[in-house]
Amino acid sequence: MKAIILAAGMGKRLQEVSGGLPKSMIRIGEKSIIHNQIQSCLEVNITSFIIVVGYKRDQLRKHILEVINEDQVIFVENPIFAETNTLYSLYLTCKFWEEDFIYFNADVLFKKELLQKISAKSEHSQLLVETKKCGEEEVKVILNDKGYITEIGKKLDIEKCAGEFIGIGKFCRKTFPSFQKHLEQSVKKGQENNFFEYAVNLLAEDCLLEAVSTEDIPCVEIDFPEDLDKAKELFS
Repeated sequence: MKAIILAAGMGKRLQEVSGGLPKSMIRIGEKSIIHNQIQSCLEVNITSFIIVVGYKRDQLRKHILEVINEDQVIFVENPIFAETNTLYSLYLTCKFWEEDFIYFNADVLFKKELLQKISAKSEHSQLLVETKKCGEEEVKVILNDKGYITEIGKKLDIEKCAGEFIGIGKFCRKTFPSFQKHLEQSVKKGQENNFFEYAVNLLAEDCLLEAVSTEDIPCVEIDFPEDLDKAKELFS
């Protein structure tokens, strides 16, 4: 199993804190965010990586290669990172999809136990969901009575939602043809500046996407300075 990490963005909202570094290079405790992510993967025997780079790509590549070898990683460049979003970055990785993969953005800090919950063998793709009452800006999910995701996105009826998708998932090979089709069609329709959940919502119409509870295992998406403070409190 591989890990696909999307690390092309600038992290504009944290530029004053990062000093102009890619957001994933901000240190939490002794390690940067992306070093923490890679370490968690290695500890659950995920040893191959596809990493999408863009902003200060050479500096980020060098930083990543401090903790893994070149033969463990494929770097994919998003040359228009400033005008696109995670949907386009993930689309660029499609030609390298050969086996089940774990997906996450390079600004999510998590415990390795979350990866263990979805890296175990399962015949379905799985998304990690924090069960809670959600807000308007969170990526929410609606489930059917068997625990599979029927809708995912920000603009859903809060009262119908089971919780928040935390941005970490596993995608199985049998979903690849449908997932690739939706990513390609989304780009053709001008959705390259949308979030990857746009394509996942379409995928939910074709394939079973199992919601897996985080069970309160810590995870923080770091977008704002207050998120960084929370991450340091939880993980330092």
